[in-house]
Amino acid sequence: MKDTQEPIMDKMTDDKKLQMLKSCFEDTIWMAIRYAHGRHTYAPSMVRDAVNKFKVVYPDWELKEDKTIEAPNEEEINAFALRSDYLDDIF
Repeated sequence: MKDTQEPIMDKMTDDKKLQMLKSCFEDTIWMAIRYAHGRHTYAPSMVRDAVNKFKVVYPDWELKEDKTIEAPNEEEINAFALRSDYLDDIF
């Protein structure tokens, strides 16, 4: 089955394609951050890495503040919960 988006993509310039990808990233990164924040898995490091790589390509880009993302309190950091599990510092 042929992708219906293929003819549209063929006609787009590289700049338009990059803009579309940037828009997709911006539209979804907040959900990834909310999901990963405070998890004690590989998710926080993957999201942090994605944001950092995006900033390399778009150095003037700034992540919009998310008031739901808060720094952990001292009780939340222990042998099983690392500071890097929390993403409040990426803003």
